Amino acid sequence: MATLNVEQPWWKTAEGSTGRLIQLCLGYFVFYIITGVSVKYFTGSPSLGYPGMKEIEYLVYSTIGGNFIALSVALVLRWYRIKSNKLVVWGKLRFPQEILYIIPSGVCTAVVIPTTTLMYLLPISVMVAMVIMRASVIIISRVVDAVQIKQGILTKRVYAEENIAVVFALTAAAVNVFWVGAGDFDFVHSVAAVSILGSYIIAYSIRIYIMNYYKNTRAKGVKLDNNGFFAIEQITATATMVTVGYALFK
Repeated sequence: MATLNVEQPWWKTAEGSTGRLIQLCLGYFVFYIITGVSVKYFTGSPSLGYPGMKEIEYLVYSTIGGNFIALSVALVLRWYRIKSNKLVVWGKLRFPQEILYIIPSGVCTAVVIPTTTLMYLLPISVMVAMVIMRASVIIISRVVDAVQIKQGILTKRVYAEENIAVVFALTAAAVNVFWVGAGDFDFVHSVAAVSILGSYIIAYSIRIYIMNYYKNTRAKGVKLDNNGFFAIEQITATATMVTVGYALFK
């Protein structure tokens, strides 16, 4: 008996496929541009027709808005029900083992979110801020891979293209951070700029290590529950930012 060959719509891709990777890259690219342009638009000078919001004002609103959307999706769809390697039992309390390290990842996310916006608020172009931050993430990711391969957590082949990408990233970041032309912003000698980027890099390094640890330590037969990781991380990040914000502005 003949069977019908029903093709899936082009937008439906399999987990781990090249198509899914391309979709994620395009989505990341589009929304990152929107994020960067939004900062410059809302904080632009009123004399030029822009809203002219104060930097700290925009930071507060953008942080609240972004977290509200991400947290709402995670809660409404109940992604927080993570598929775990095993449950930890503390008296009458039972919870997934992964929570013990996803919570620290959420705390790091609470640092990454505002420092990302603060990078855009520096007297540099959106493109320069993007290049510095994305180059930093590429470098961090390669370092984390090297560390976890040495630890035996990650068993993968490192392709030459990955190392070439790191060389390009190092070059791009170095040029934008250390090169100071006439009238350019002196990034290295700005305490605020170095503090913001330093906090961003440290927090992202810990977060990427934890994310890769979670991915590479799934027990046999346990699904890689990215939605669960994201939900718990977002809940923790939101709670952290609310707590710190209240302490700072009360």
